[in-house]
Amino acid sequence: MAEDEIIKKHTKAAYKAWRDPEKDWKHKLKEILLEVLIIVFAVSVSIWFHNWSESIKDHHEEKEFLKGLKGDIQADLKEMNSDRAALRKGFLAVRYFEKVGAGQTLKGDSLNKNLWIFFSQAQINPRIGRYEALKASGRFDIITNKKLQYDIIDLYQKDFPEIFRLNAFMNSLIADKVDPYIGDYISFDSKGVTNAELMLRKPKMRFLLLQCEGISNSAEAYSRGISEGNQIIKEIDKELQ
Repeated sequence: MAEDEIIKKHTKAAYKAWRDPEKDWKHKLKEILLEVLIIVFAVSVSIWFHNWSESIKDHHEEKEFLKGLKGDIQADLKEMNSDRAALRKGFLAVRYFEKVGAGQTLKGDSLNKNLWIFFSQAQINPRIGRYEALKASGRFDIITNKKLQYDIIDLYQKDFPEIFRLNAFMNSLIADKVDPYIGDYISFDSKGVTNAELMLRKPKMRFLLLQCEGISNSAEAYSRGISEGNQIIKEIDKELQ
């Protein structure tokens, strides 16, 4: 490296001045201090230039990461908004069946319209590759806006896992409890289901429907994730200006 050559050169010059028998100690000290100052200046400039170069590199990598992350989050938001709409619709279906269980007359078209809730599953598949790569590299500090950094971490470490956890709970409830119970009691003829009202009014089915109201918790978790994602995109836009 260039600074190594400079240090070597001026160290030799300082040593040579110190060993010169023709110079008095004051003259020697003056020359040695001059060589030391040259070395310090050269090293300082070299360190500054290295740090400046790394800063430029980090800044470029930050911009590229944020551009890519923005695209990831925008795609996730589109999926999350669709999922949340389905969950809200599912919650209305559950509430309708609860009313039937409490005594309201079941309409045939309403049964067909809402029955899907017992045969669906909520899934979220966020695009986490870019985030995980930066996380694994240990270089989150390239994101200079600390609020943005923390918001990104919250989205991927708190919001997405919470959505996944609540979805998994509801999916398990429907697949492991609700669907088997319906399968045990439902009856059909050539026109379709014949005992829907009776089934919905059974105590266990009404209890299962109360548990299914937890679908609203999943919808709320999606809302928090959507809010966080939109906020991050606004912050990224400011950083990219």
